[in-house]
Amino acid sequence: MRRRPGVNRRTFLAVGSVATGGVALSQWGCGGPTDRVIELDHPLIIGTGFGGSISAHRLTEAGHRVTVLERGRRWDISPTHDTFCSLRDPDRRAAWLSSRTHIGLRSPVDRYIGMIEEFRGVNIDVAIGAGVGGGSLAYAGMMVKPPQDLFERIFPAALSYAEMDATWYPRMQSVMPMRTVPDSLFEHDNYTASRIFVDHAMRAGLTPERNLSAIDWDLIEAELRGEFPEEGSVGDYIYGLNSGAKGSTDRSYLRLAEESGLCEVLPQHQVAAVGMYPDGSFRADVEIIDEVGMVMERVVFHAPKLILSAGSIHSTRLLVEAKARGWMPDLPAALGTGWGNNGQHIHMRGGLDEDVGVVQGGPPCVVIRDLSNPISPITVEHGAAAFGYDCHCLINPSSAMISGTGQMVWDATEMAVRLEWTTEMNSAADMAALDVGARLTTAAGGEVQVLPGGRTRPQTFHPLGGVPMGAAADTFGRVNGHEGLYVIDGALIPGCTPTSNPAWTIGAIAERALDTIVREDFA
Repeated sequence: MRRRPGVNRRTFLAVGSVATGGVALSQWGCGGPTDRVIELDHPLIIGTGFGGSISAHRLTEAGHRVTVLERGRRWDISPTHDTFCSLRDPDRRAAWLSSRTHIGLRSPVDRYIGMIEEFRGVNIDVAIGAGVGGGSLAYAGMMVKPPQDLFERIFPAALSYAEMDATWYPRMQSVMPMRTVPDSLFEHDNYTASRIFVDHAMRAGLTPERNLSAIDWDLIEAELRGEFPEEGSVGDYIYGLNSGAKGSTDRSYLRLAEESGLCEVLPQHQVAAVGMYPDGSFRADVEIIDEVGMVMERVVFHAPKLILSAGSIHSTRLLVEAKARGWMPDLPAALGTGWGNNGQHIHMRGGLDEDVGVVQGGPPCVVIRDLSNPISPITVEHGAAAFGYDCHCLINPSSAMISGTGQMVWDATEMAVRLEWTTEMNSAADMAALDVGARLTTAAGGEVQVLPGGRTRPQTFHPLGGVPMGAAADTFGRVNGHEGLYVIDGALIPGCTPTSNPAWTIGAIAERALDTIVREDFA
């Protein structure tokens, strides 16, 4: 990165004061003195999940330089295969600047820039990935497409399903190789629970199928041969796979961008605020943090174009605050709306007669698609889990249609962005999930039980919306009325990718957006 000649801290502070209507820098963004101003003559990307990494790759592929900011650390696979912690025995690497973990049985941990953040909203908690690779570090690798009729209920008509199916889903698949679990692995004793799930589905008159996964199943089989630590093959995959079997963006799209020599990725650069200058250029106020979240330096990045890919919660949060504080005026009225949890519901079927085994091999590889469910179309997966004890139970996460959408709003009292959500917005999805659970137990025994750990608040791993396409932005992520400002991530999706895990749809939409943006906006 180069500092533009002739720009010093004093002159940049003067520009900042004008841009915010006379509000001094010490009252904006980081809330303190700025150590450096970094001038860019190329786009700034915030976030390294699917949206940010695809943006970086496609822009550098077209010959454009980019700078990418990521609040978390790098999680490179180490030669000793100990990069990631275990779900069975989590440590500080599990949680983002928290004293406890947020997934499964909660455990106390030391404060650290770990992998999962919990964002607490009204009536819902949101689990968010942190680190170079974003949410792809912590996802299960499941790749499921919505059916056309449901897709067309959710997305604006300008986003053609036929085009997505013919071009953009396959384009992402060409970079993130996907396949179903091979027979040789599925028939292994570790995958008894998955086979029981399939058997129960068939006995209940439901249709199970093996889902595509961005998982290197050969490396999972290598675990069973003792070549790598036992993780995915025993259902321990949330915090990454030390073999490198999980298809995360840092080892696919972002790696390609960095190999071009045109992409600089800056980890541990946490964006505190964004704004726009009168000339239409953008700024990001950034805290450079250490491994326990202490601010080491505060800097301002100044760029001609800004791509927000920090995920549904944080891309939306930054813009909602910028609008409320006047740092980015005239943002669309629909900003903050269309937020949903992807119709996600997680329940457990316990007390099963069959011995499902202490070990439940994963990552998830089988689903039930109950698209004719009388309550709501729904997909239910077998969420293989590393319980470590004989529980005679199966965890069944599901994705369905949502009954309404929430919103992210500025709370002037708390001086923070608040996520507003009600349980009624997921009522149909919840009832459909329990309906499938009841049909399975009627056919095959057991009962629907409370999840281990005693969590009572709803939780989602699939936050979507906040800058919904067709309302706050176009279908290519261009924010309405703000040339050079883009949102390329799950915030664009209006609440759900119906009956599907969102990763493949987010990536395909990003591929489509960048194809047009590169040609039309970066010519």
